[in-house]
Amino acid sequence: MEAISYGRGLARILVSVAVLFISNTIPAHADECSIAKTNASCTLTIDRRNPLAPPTIQMYPGQTLTVVVKNPYYFERYFMDYTSGQLALSPDVASSIVGGLLTPLKNLQIHALDQAKLPPPDCTPENIIKSTPASAVNLTAATELYGRCLSDFVRKSRKIYLQLEPMVSPDSHSNEVIELASTNFQILCDKMKLEQEIGELAAEEIQLSNSIGAVGKYATSSTDSRPLSVTNTTVEKLVAALAVTDGIAKDLTAYRFRLEDIPSFENAGAYCSDPTHAPEDVLKWQTKDVTLFPLKDPQTLDPKLVTRQITYSIDVLNLVQNAQEAVPTLTTKKAIATVTVLYGDSKWEASVGTFFSTLAVRSFSASNGGIITQNILHPTVVPFAAANYRITKDLSWTRWRSAAYLTGAVGVNPNTVSADFAAGPSLSWRGLMVSALWHYGHDTRLTQGFKVGDTLPSSYSGKPPNETFWTSSFAVGIAVRVPSLTGR
Repeated sequence: MEAISYGRGLARILVSVAVLFISNTIPAHADECSIAKTNASCTLTIDRRNPLAPPTIQMYPGQTLTVVVKNPYYFERYFMDYTSGQLALSPDVASSIVGGLLTPLKNLQIHALDQAKLPPPDCTPENIIKSTPASAVNLTAATELYGRCLSDFVRKSRKIYLQLEPMVSPDSHSNEVIELASTNFQILCDKMKLEQEIGELAAEEIQLSNSIGAVGKYATSSTDSRPLSVTNTTVEKLVAALAVTDGIAKDLTAYRFRLEDIPSFENAGAYCSDPTHAPEDVLKWQTKDVTLFPLKDPQTLDPKLVTRQITYSIDVLNLVQNAQEAVPTLTTKKAIATVTVLYGDSKWEASVGTFFSTLAVRSFSASNGGIITQNILHPTVVPFAAANYRITKDLSWTRWRSAAYLTGAVGVNPNTVSADFAAGPSLSWRGLMVSALWHYGHDTRLTQGFKVGDTLPSSYSGKPPNETFWTSSFAVGIAVRVPSLTGR
């Protein structure tokens, strides 16, 4: 036993040193992760009391995600377990542009033995030993005490199971479950009280089992005042009930050993008896959030050509239900949330929209006795498809996805029915893009020496001769961005 205690103490010291080392090497928590845009290194907070699973978290390559469990239970261990991962080729820019054009614990039920409403029996080991007869004389009184003590054991053990259930299954809900206290300090005091109650109850059951076994030899004695058949039947029922209570006592004792393995603090018993004298740091014992190991971008041989999507499971191991010394397995852990991280940074994206140009919509006609007149309308409206090269990471001025781009666009001028081109900087906000563009398009002018105001010959029929020519102007574009990566 001394060797075991020494081994456990040494193991706890090593764990404490490891935690201290990790706490000094892990950087301070970064900003909270955004689910609306791509993140640099960030922190994701999961509330243990309300563990909502977040959507896919988009991150830049080479960044780190830190997961923090808020409001942890002191009797649980937390794990970040790898679930699955997938590599994908970076999206083809040309196909993205074309695509943008085409498609913008179980409740344990134990029932007490039937018995008359009598005052609680004295089932201490001392009284059971005192009441155990040395012969068949007084066997009836002893068996009655044994029966009442067995029933009392069932009632007490059921109460203990109800107190254990919030620790064994924190997410369970039952009208009989005794809820955990609001603070970890009070929960710890409940744990220590349970250890004592289980120890006392197990000691009573052990002595009860020994005494019932001892009186079995008197069951066939003819000196008993009651009929032989009644005595035999009574003892047989007691022995049968022991098969149940022995199993319960062993189960509760195993829980007690695991409760004792959970670390406590110095003078815990005294503070639990009189919390008014407990220091402030004790009353807030172990209420700090649990920081899991950081998740880093899994590098590949050619990270520029692929995206990485990794799924992790946040699992908990219940230390009351499972021994700390055992190796955690998938069957003993419980998943409370799933985190999916997509590492990728495609700089090329497509967009479709319309730009409004200062280029005039120009037409000519001959009226008022054959005089050439000019009609001018503004602005020229040109639908376009564009390829956008992102030149910044997500901007910090808004919590939504926002970045600056260089844009190149191709449109169709509906007035000249010709292809126009545009280029310039753009700014995106969520799915909307606004661009300041240099528009290189087609304008219309008179030919054959005619000018506005000239008079056409009376023999001339039709419109004045004109032609289109290349020219440049300023335009403002409004478009819808087509993300090349999910979540961007």
